[in-house]
Amino acid sequence: MARPTNNFDSVTMTIAVTPQIKMYLEDLTADGMYGCSPSEAARLLIAQALEQKLKEGALTRRKFIVQNGDVLSTAASALPS
Repeated sequence: MARPTNNFDSVTMTIAVTPQIKMYLEDLTADGMYGCSPSEAARLLIAQALEQKLKEGALTRRKFIVQNGDVLSTAASALPS
């Protein structure tokens, strides 16, 4: 499955996982539903977990803008209810 187009530039992060987690991430890529690499599977799982936390109310959805090449979160008071 192709990755959707990103409106913002990507930021590289490095995380450390156990060998067992890496194997599970590799398992998820076997059929291509979670990308073609363990890193892509981790990115998709993080995105899904964040979306779930937004739905649960554990996180507040932000609105982002690009200003002078930087991605900024708009003020919470500026967000519609």
